Amino acid sequence: MGSTLLRRKDVLSWCLYDWANSAFVTSVVTVVLPIYFLTLTPAGGGPVSVEVGAFTFRTNGDALWTYLTGAYMLAAGIVAPVVGAIADHSRSKKRFLAFCVVVGSALTCGLLFVTAGRYQLCGLLFVGAAFLWSCGNLFYDALLPSLTPDEREMDAISAAGYAVGYLGGGLLLAVNLAMVSKPDWFGFADAGSATRAVFVTVAVWWAVFSLPVLRYVREPKPAPAQARPGNAVVEGLQRLLATFRKIRRYRQLTRLLVAFIFYNTGIGTVITVAAVYGKAELGLSDGTLIGCILMVQFVGFPAALGFISVARRLGARNAVLVGLAVYVGVVVFAFFMTGATEFWILGILIALVQGGTQALSRSLYASMIPEGHSAEFFGFFSIFNKVGSFAGPICFGVVRDITDSSRLAILFLVTFFVLGAAMLLSVNVEEGKAVVTSRGGTT
Repeated sequence: MGSTLLRRKDVLSWCLYDWANSAFVTSVVTVVLPIYFLTLTPAGGGPVSVEVGAFTFRTNGDALWTYLTGAYMLAAGIVAPVVGAIADHSRSKKRFLAFCVVVGSALTCGLLFVTAGRYQLCGLLFVGAAFLWSCGNLFYDALLPSLTPDEREMDAISAAGYAVGYLGGGLLLAVNLAMVSKPDWFGFADAGSATRAVFVTVAVWWAVFSLPVLRYVREPKPAPAQARPGNAVVEGLQRLLATFRKIRRYRQLTRLLVAFIFYNTGIGTVITVAAVYGKAELGLSDGTLIGCILMVQFVGFPAALGFISVARRLGARNAVLVGLAVYVGVVVFAFFMTGATEFWILGILIALVQGGTQALSRSLYASMIPEGHSAEFFGFFSIFNKVGSFAGPICFGVVRDITDSSRLAILFLVTFFVLGAAMLLSVNVEEGKAVVTSRGGTT
């Protein structure tokens, strides 16, 4: 079903945005920038002082990276539901997405000018670009229901998006790895200048491959209550407050969101800290770290598509539970590993479940929201996504600072996976879908 769907121009265009923005995840969020950031801090990740207004706080370079990651996720979580409601009312999801792409790409290009010792400037540019990347994903996700009303097709399209994203992010990461490893091949004086040029390639990749989704994917139809003139901002805020009051009517959807906030906290933190954990705790080389993440991208491509078959046999909820069980094993394994071989094994395990778990979570949620409210409800999804993604890196950083051990910090993530799985088991998916069907596009 997935290959047939990809022949449709709108579906392929939608999936290509995953291809576009996954380069930001691999090179900026996960691999190249985290490693480069540590080289900018004193002692390559040692103690640093950060001034915030009149306050100065001291931490370690690797913990500071997790705090910066938490900062952009928290900001996106606060803003996303408001702009999501506005986008629904004004039918402007694609315009909001275009803004995020243009400005986010420009800030990513700004990393070209971050040189030795300028880790605070690097942090500011990263937080700004990542904030817009994260908000852009809200509008991208909100376009999914406009592609098909069929639940199984939605699972397939969502998984295909993640699979295409793995491939696209992996291809550019392979080029970036070559740039950093062999800077002279590309005309750069050293690895530092080549690394800074990597961020320009990410920005261009993100911007160029975002064009198809803006051109060929239609804006979802608004619900009847939205099809009236008025101030989009005021109406958006009013609808946001109303949705907070009404969301309790979707009991199963609420349970799914609570489960998601727990297990996605673990998933997001594993993605965020993988490179800094391998660098600071295990002392792995940059080549090993980037090569392993590159492997994850290419193994993740068929694995995400394979999760479609798992979901058909077990159901989307149970397939996600399988993925969470693997993640528990991953975190425990990470606590004990000591070298590069174990890190590669860890990467393979993550690649097998990461894309499928996230794709099915997205499509499962999409199947339980009312028609015409996709951006608004995906705004709430983004809240739960970002709160969890914010809490995870912050918890990791705090445990790391208190215990002076990244190993204990990584082991702590087991808590999130176990709590998320327990809550997900209580979700009655069929009841959640039946409530939406019975109410049509009303809330």
